[in-house]
Amino acid sequence: MSWLDKILPTIKTSISGDKKGVKEGVWDKCPDCGATLYQPDLIKNKHVCTQCGYHIRISARKRLSYFLDEGDVKEIGKSVKPVDKLKFKDSKSYTDRLNAAQRKTGENDAIRVYEGKMNGNDVILSIMNFSFIGGSMGSVVGEAVSRAIVMAGEKKLPFILICSSGGARMQEGAI
Repeated sequence: MSWLDKILPTIKTSISGDKKGVKEGVWDKCPDCGATLYQPDLIKNKHVCTQCGYHIRISARKRLSYFLDEGDVKEIGKSVKPVDKLKFKDSKSYTDRLNAAQRKTGENDAIRVYEGKMNGNDVILSIMNFSFIGGSMGSVVGEAVSRAIVMAGEKKLPFILICSSGGARMQEGAI
């Protein structure tokens, strides 16, 4: 099937010639080379630009679907949430920044830990989310990684961490 056959059903024009355009989410643009990419092809290629090979940023949940086998996936430590113990404030309060990041991403913090299977093998997988305050590492990330490593050791499973972080979260200090 040619690319034209793929997009023709999504292009709608009226008899008067007024173009209604292409459905939302059908096309994407590579942030590196600027190529226009057909979304279904991009998904098939795991969000790697088919023109230049650039790896386009994806959500932590999308990344999870690429790594773990479908089926019995268990999230670990999802109840651990960040706390503003220092009552940190710069141009806005740390609590406001956390709330905004939680609304934006739908996550409690910048990391998720899962127990599941990768190619049929049991693993503990941690995935960081750059969209949550730059994937910065605070007390929740430290606690989650620590718990995941201990669990992997106890169960004698491989521990995998997919790090996508801008560094330490200064609003929590040494905590």
